[in-house]
Amino acid sequence: MSAPPSRTPRPHAIAHPRSPASVRPLATLATTALVACLAALLLFPRLTGAQAPLTGGLTGASLEANVFGQGVTNRFGDWSGLYVRGIKPMTSDTWYADLLALRAFGLRGTQVGLAHRHDWNRRIFHAIGGNMGDGSPIVPRYRVDGSVGLRMGNRSQWQVTAGGSFVQSITELHDVAATGSIAWFAPRIVVLELSARLNTSNPGNVKSQRIAGLVTVTPSQRRSFSLRTIGGTEGWQIISSTRTLQQFASQEVSLSWREKLTPRWALSVQGDLYRNPFYLRSGVTLGAARYW
Repeated sequence: MSAPPSRTPRPHAIAHPRSPASVRPLATLATTALVACLAALLLFPRLTGAQAPLTGGLTGASLEANVFGQGVTNRFGDWSGLYVRGIKPMTSDTWYADLLALRAFGLRGTQVGLAHRHDWNRRIFHAIGGNMGDGSPIVPRYRVDGSVGLRMGNRSQWQVTAGGSFVQSITELHDVAATGSIAWFAPRIVVLELSARLNTSNPGNVKSQRIAGLVTVTPSQRRSFSLRTIGGTEGWQIISSTRTLQQFASQEVSLSWREKLTPRWALSVQGDLYRNPFYLRSGVTLGAARYW
C-alpha cells in the first residue's frame, strides 16, 4: 500500500534539502527497468507476439477486500486499514468502485472513488476517475485522474498511456501532475511496465517526480506474482496535525502473490517496504477476491 496522496501543508514543516545522492535511486530504477525491457526484446524476440488485453485484461466482475498493517519507525505512528474494490467489465467499458479506510500518523480518514475505462477500438482507450475524502488531512478533499492509451505493435503487444492528475487537499494546497507509462505484454507469462509522474504542488511551486517499475509473472491461470519498485521525490507528507515533511526523496518496494483457489475465489498476500530520510514503514496486506 503506498502513501496516501495527501500533502496538506501545516506549521512547523520539516524540510529535507535534495542532494545528488537523493535522486540516485530514481536514476538507478529507470535504468534498470529500461535495460530489462531491452534485454528481453533482444534475448526473446518471439515473445513480442502477445496482445495487450481489452477492458483492462479482465474476464469478469469481481469484488476484492484487503486489510493491511504496517509498522512505522521513529514513533511516527503505525498504519492500518481496509481497502475494498469492485470491478465490472463489459464489452468495451469497465467500471471501478473503491473504498479506503485508513489510520496513519495517529489520524483516521476515509476515501471513496469511482473510475471508468472505455475501449474505443482495439487500439485506443481512455480512463477517468475521481475520489472524495471525508475531510481528514490524510486523504484528499477530492482527486481527479485521467489518461488516454494506445496499443501498438503488429499484435498490440505494446501499450502506452499519457494523462494527468489534480489533487485538492483540505486547505489551499493542490497538486497538478503529468503521468505516463509504457507496458510490454509477453505471451502468457510476463508483463513489464514503466511509469512516471511529474508533480507540482502549490502554493510554493514545489516540484517532485517519481518513477515506478512493475513486473508481473503469471505462470498459470491460477497463480500470479508481482514486483513493484518506486523511487523519486515527494513534495509534502503529513506526519501530525501540526507538522508536515516536505521536499524529500523516498523509495518503496512491494511483492505480491495471488492464488486462485477456485474459479470464483482467490486469496492474495503482499509485503510492503517504504523508506524516506525520516522513517521506515513496512508491513503486510492480506486480500480475498470473489469473481463472477
